[in-house]
Amino acid sequence: MAGADRVEGCIFGSGERTGNVDLVTLALNLYTQGIHPGLDFSDIDAVRNTAEYCNQLPVHPRHPYVGDLVFTAFSGSHQDAIKKGFAKQKPDAPWEVPYLPIDPADLGRSYDAVIRVNSQSGKGGVSYLLENEHGFNLPRRLQIEFSRAIQKVTDQTGKEVNGNAVYDIFSNEYLKQTHPYSLGQHQISTFSDAQNNQRFKINAELIKDSQTVTISGEGNGALSAFIDALDLPIQFMDYHEHAMGSGESTNAVCYVELRLGDSQTGFGVGIHKDIVTASFVAVLSAINRHLNSKN
Repeated sequence: MAGADRVEGCIFGSGERTGNVDLVTLALNLYTQGIHPGLDFSDIDAVRNTAEYCNQLPVHPRHPYVGDLVFTAFSGSHQDAIKKGFAKQKPDAPWEVPYLPIDPADLGRSYDAVIRVNSQSGKGGVSYLLENEHGFNLPRRLQIEFSRAIQKVTDQTGKEVNGNAVYDIFSNEYLKQTHPYSLGQHQISTFSDAQNNQRFKINAELIKDSQTVTISGEGNGALSAFIDALDLPIQFMDYHEHAMGSGESTNAVCYVELRLGDSQTGFGVGIHKDIVTASFVAVLSAINRHLNSKN
């Protein structure tokens, strides 16, 4: 680039007598600028392992391109930027993900360690792990709400949480909220009102404190009929849904935001093969979370 036809250096900082520049860092700096260095680093971990074995010296976790933590973001703002960058990155387009100067896959590294969650992390890292590893695409306000639950755990333990731990916390907070209310069997029918508008009617079994009760209600949709049947001071705030995969047998997930009485709004989450049933489960999840938070 500046007239040099030869560079002497070392590998990962070891062997500096031949030159202080790290040849791996130099080569990959060229690579990130679109200049192929003529070296194969498609399995950079194998290169590192060989160097560590021969030199009996460890490579620093933050060493450029090869360290264990070099592609890892803990900061909430960094995680938000990386998550958005991944979402916008097209498969064949030049690599433009913030805070990642090179695609880890080009070096044989996975994306598993890119975003890790600890007490510094925000909603972006948490939602990224849930989406990438478990298929949940949380709406923004739910991301904010759930990040508080993660923050509480990481503050208490002082440790980071991985994708499975994030899912366990999410499951306990939203998916396993089955007390005091849970859903039994239900039937939905339609009829026309006096103005010839289609209306929905539901008859459902509601299990409350191990006792089964039958409820019924009407509305302009199945979900509004179910809320009417519950006969609780519910204000419906927001609704999101999506499939958790592809194919006929995949589950659907529903996120609902409710206000019960004069309380703050809160989310519930429901999963079922039938999206209508998933929405009912999500409503009960939100109600149970509100009632359990008061105990």
